[in-house]
Order: sequence, then structure tokens, then C-alpha cells
Amino acid sequence: MVAGDRFSDENGVRINRLGITDPQQLAQAETDSSLLRLQRLNMQGGIPGGRYDHAHLKQVHQKLFEGVYQWAGETRADREFQGHKPTYVTGFKETMTFAPYKEIEQRLNAIGEQLGKENNLKGLSEEKFAERAAYYLDQYNHTHAFRDGNGRTLQATFVQLGKEAGYQVDFARIDPATLNRARDLAMVRPHSPQEAEKNLQPLKAMFQQVISPAPGLEAEKLRDPGQARPVAPLSAEMKAMDARRELVVTGYRVMDIVANMPGAGNYEKGVAVGKGVEATNLNPAAIQTYLGQFQQAAEKIIKHPALQGADARQDQTDARRFREAAEQISEIAADKVVGTEIQQRSVRMPKNHEEAQVAFTSAANHIACGFREHSQGLAAARLDEVAKHVARTPYLGGLNRENAGKAIDMATKLPALNNSQSLAELKSAMDILVKVPSKAAYRSTAPAVARKGEEGLER
Repeated sequence: MVAGDRFSDENGVRINRLGITDPQQLAQAETDSSLLRLQRLNMQGGIPGGRYDHAHLKQVHQKLFEGVYQWAGETRADREFQGHKPTYVTGFKETMTFAPYKEIEQRLNAIGEQLGKENNLKGLSEEKFAERAAYYLDQYNHTHAFRDGNGRTLQATFVQLGKEAGYQVDFARIDPATLNRARDLAMVRPHSPQEAEKNLQPLKAMFQQVISPAPGLEAEKLRDPGQARPVAPLSAEMKAMDARRELVVTGYRVMDIVANMPGAGNYEKGVAVGKGVEATNLNPAAIQTYLGQFQQAAEKIIKHPALQGADARQDQTDARRFREAAEQISEIAADKVVGTEIQQRSVRMPKNHEEAQVAFTSAANHIACGFREHSQGLAAARLDEVAKHVARTPYLGGLNRENAGKAIDMATKLPALNNSQSLAELKSAMDILVKVPSKAAYRSTAPAVARKGEEGLER
């Protein structure tokens, strides 16, 4: 069981509608239910009017898994789950790190928008469709929106995408191991950005095995080259997402190299690099704190006398890639177009105590989770108590106001939380909650709180 995994019970078994407590029985029940629903959804043509964004993928997941899980359709963000996954696809242990859960909605919408610029891959030849489908499957897979069921959700999504572009997509034509290997290779990116197509080649080859032109005049029209759109330049958000992926995949490899170098203090330096990479992945503004450390780690590898031969070529390449990614993120952060900065600009100001009550409670939960990740358990517990008070009463005064202020002060000192959307939302909500609400505000919020308690997350 993963610590803090709110999708599972105390024994690590996924919370489910069927009351199953044995993980093997649950896995079988999930497979039996979801595969039937997958077939039905594919026959129906997917989600009508779907835009391949956050809302679209949530609907797909819900339709596939609602027979077993009450949390079907919830993303990792809904229960604040991050998670990592190991793979040995390159012959060495690699860490696959997914998108920060707080950015899932933003990233899925950015990917869907980018896909829309290519007219959802209509008008493409088989080879070109396979190439672009590989790119987008990798983007969705890295976002990894759901705790479980990402693979089947993406299969349903790409069956619909193919049908709407004039192609049949049948994943049953390949061994699942082929898909898994291709997917993992794209995640760990063994090749540099200058050879990015090599990272996606196995996924492209996989798609070439599972697609075929759909029969009929309508499908032929969808494949007409006149429908095609040129590959659009990546949006600022997509570029920022890609830079952070590059930092993470090379950063963890640099961490291992430095930590395993002989000499006093190198292990600790390697671990520090890993912590800096994690902090920057969660909040790219943290790059200003860690940039010098990252550059030094890269130089240490590049100049190390034992890492100059042909056997160390990959280590040298990773070090240079890591340094370049860190510097690119620093430049993007300075222009304020990286993930959390974009989110902060779009923070919606609460209009009244009722809206501030909801915004404060949600933001406080995210901030408290961040405190725990940085070993600030006492601060997290205090903020949790304040959030519970606000959920009952839309007002901050006395000790609650003092503790909320302390939480904000501490959050601004942590790179992973400073300038985050959650902190901005907490501040804006607090500006309203420190004012004494009217009696009408008290009355209007009580039913909402009662409904939340009755329904909960696991209804």
C-alpha cells in the first residue's frame, strides 16, 4: 500500500462497490466488468462530442469502471495521489514519474487543445496517423490521470480517435507486453530531444500493427488529405511540460550517478539532486533554488576522469541533457509561462463567504499535503484543524486566523508551495473569511456542508 493512498483501504485493496477485500478477486472482477464496458463503449463510438480533454477522459474512465469503483471518473487529483513506477525496459532500473496530480486537468486540456489543432488527426496516411497517435498516447500516458485503469481508458480514447479519423484501431492485434514496453520506453526517454522520434519509434510501430483503414465512404472522407492540418507548433504549456519531463527523466539518472560515485559526501549530494528534481517537478519556480546545484552535479559527471570512455557515453549525455533542461526551465520560469505560474494567473477570486469557504477548504487540503511531503506534520495538522473549522463556519478569527497566517508564511518558504495555485487560492479565500459574514451567509453554507458530509468522495 502506498502511504497516503486514499483510493485504497487500510490493507492496500482498492475501495470498491462490491465489498471485495481480496486483491486477486477484485482484479478479476475489475477485468470482467471493464472489458465488457470497453467493448460496448467502442461499439458506440466513444464519448459523443468528446474533445479529448480532461472532461472527455474522465467520462471514459467512469463508463469503464463505475461497475466496480465508486471513484470511477476521479483523477489522481481528486484524492491527491502522486505515485511513481519502476521499469527495467532499458535493462537498468528506471523511475517513471507521472505529471504532478495538481496539474492533471491543466495538462489534459493542453493536450486536447494541441490535438485539436491537428484536426484530431483526420486526413492522415496510415504511417502519419501512427506517428502522431504515438506522440499523443505518450503525452496522455505521462499525465497518467487515474490511479488505475489508465491503459484501458487510453485504449478506448484512441479507438474513438481512430474511428473519427477513418481508421479502425484494434489493440487485440498485439501482445499487451508489446504495448507496455513501447509505452515505458517513451516514458524514460533514452534518446535526447534531438532524436525524440527514436523514443516514440516503438509506439509508432505498435500503432502500425493495430490500425487499418475503416471501410466505407464516410471513413474514406475522413482520411482525405484535405482534412489534414500541419503539425502545429507546441503551445507554451506543452513546451513547459516537455522541459520538465526532460529534467525528471535525466535528473533521476544523474542522481544515481552522483550517489554512486566513490568519495565522501557524494551519496548525500546525489540524494539532494533527487529531492531538488522532485521539488522542481511539483513546482517549477523552485528551479531558482536548485539550478546551481543541478549545474554542479552535471559538471561533476562531465569532468569526472572515470566517466570519459565509451562506456560512460550515456552518463555524459544524461548529464548534459539534465543541465540543458534545468536551464531551459529557469528561462521559462523567468517568463512566467510554466505550469503553476499559468495556473496562478487564472485563480478565480471568491465572490462571497460561501465560495471562499469551499475554496479555502480545498486549498488548505492541498497545502497540508505539501507540508506532510516536506516533514512539516505539525503545521499540516494545524491547517487541517483550521480547514475543519472553516468547513463548519465561513469565518476566520482568533487562533484559527493566526494559524492560517502561519501556514501561509511557511508555505511561502517551501519551493514546492511558494507561488502555487493552492497558496494563491488560500490567500484569496482568507481575505474574505477574515470578515464577519452576514447571517444569510451562515444559512446559505450550512446545507452545502451537510450535503458534502452525506455524499463524501466514496459515494
